[in-house]
Amino acid sequence: MSGDLKGLLKRHEAFWRGEGERALRLVTAHAPLREQGGIPLADGGRAREGQYLTPDLIDPRRFYGENGGPGSVISGDFVVGSAPPGLCWTEAILGCPVRVVTGGPWAEPFWEKGTDLGRLVPDERWLKKLDEFVDLLVARAGGRYPVGQPLMRGPVDMMASALGHERMCVAFVESPEWADAFLEVCADVFIEAARRRLKRTPPFEGGYVSGYGIWAPGSVVRTQVDNATLLSPKVYRERVLPHDRRVIEAFDCPLIHLHSGCLHIVDDLLRVEALRAIQVSIDYPGGPLASEVMPVFRKILREKPLIVTGPVTEAELWELEALDPPGRLCLRVEIVALDVKSPPSTPIPPPSPHRWGREGETRALPLGMGEGWGPFVLLRTFSRIRRRAQDPRSLRGCRGRRRSGSGCSGRLC
Repeated sequence: MSGDLKGLLKRHEAFWRGEGERALRLVTAHAPLREQGGIPLADGGRAREGQYLTPDLIDPRRFYGENGGPGSVISGDFVVGSAPPGLCWTEAILGCPVRVVTGGPWAEPFWEKGTDLGRLVPDERWLKKLDEFVDLLVARAGGRYPVGQPLMRGPVDMMASALGHERMCVAFVESPEWADAFLEVCADVFIEAARRRLKRTPPFEGGYVSGYGIWAPGSVVRTQVDNATLLSPKVYRERVLPHDRRVIEAFDCPLIHLHSGCLHIVDDLLRVEALRAIQVSIDYPGGPLASEVMPVFRKILREKPLIVTGPVTEAELWELEALDPPGRLCLRVEIVALDVKSPPSTPIPPPSPHRWGREGETRALPLGMGEGWGPFVLLRTFSRIRRRAQDPRSLRGCRGRRRSGSGCSGRLC
C-alpha cells in the first residue's frame, strides 16, 4: 500500500468514527442530465423504451469496455473502484417486472391483493445475474481497486415498487399487520442479496468501499427509504423502522440514503445506534434546497457522520463548509451556475476562508407532517412527488444516474 493510500484510508476510518480533522470534499460544476445510449443487451443492441428486461437479456460483459479499470485508486479525498450498474436489483429479486422508462430501468408493481405471502420468494435468476456482474468485476479488478455495491433500494421502497405507492399507503392504514409481514420479506431479500454480494467480493485493504468512495474497515452497505416521504413520522417509526433497523444491524458500517424532502424521519434514525452515517441528496430544483435544511444537517452532525450530495449554490457551499464538526462531514456536491445554461463538469476550487452560517435558523420542513397519519398531507405530498417524477427537468433528486450502468435509475431514486 502506498503512503498516499494509507493516509487516505486513515482519514476514512476517522470519518466513520466521527473523529476526522477535516471534511471529505469533492465539488464540481452542475451539469444537466445527458442520455448515455440506453441499456446494452446481450445480443449487442440497446433496450428500447418500454421494453421489459429479463436476466437472459443482460450480459455483464456488454456493460464494460476493454480498459482495465481506473488508472488510479485515489481521486482527491476518495477511493475509486467499480460496481454493478443500477438495474432495480432488490425489486427485481423480490419479483417486480423491470421495464425501460425514459432510458433507464423502472420496477413495476406485480403483487395481487389476496395472494399468499408464502409465494413471495427471491427470484434466483436475478440473484445469479448479480453474481455474474460481481464475479466479472472482481476478476477485472484483480485486487488493484475495490468492487462496491450497486444501488439497492430498502424495504419500504421495495414494497412501494411491488404494490404501487397508493396501495402501499392504504395497506399501512387498513392492514398494518399484513404490511409488517410484507416488509419483513423485503428486509430478508435485501439482507440476502447484500450478504451474497459481499461474500463474492474480496476485501480491499481489509475493508470495503461505499458507493460514495469512502473506505470502511468492515462490511459497508447502503440502504434507502425514499418512499418514507409518503409517511408520517409515526407510521415510519412504528411500521417501517423495525425492518430498516434489521437491515442496518446486519452489517458493520451501514449508511442510509435520504432526500432533502424526507428529513422528517431523521430524529428516529439518529436513535438507531448501529447506523453509522446518514446520506442526504439535495432535491434540486424542487426542494427543499440545502439552505432550507441546514438546521437538520447540524442536528445530524452532532450525532453521526453526514454525507451531502447534489446541486448547491456557492453560498450554500459556504454554509456546508462551516458545519461542525468537519471531520464527520463528506461533501460531494455540484455548484449551480444559474447564469450558465450548460456549465462544464470541472472541479470547483475551494472557497475563500470567509465562511458563515445561520445558527439561529429554525425554519420548519415543508412536508408539515405531524405525529398523526395526516391523509390530506399524504395525498398532497404524493401528488407533488408524482408530478415531479413525470417532469424530466426535476426527476425528484435522481441526480443523473438514470443513465445506463451508473447507480440510481428510479424516479424516486
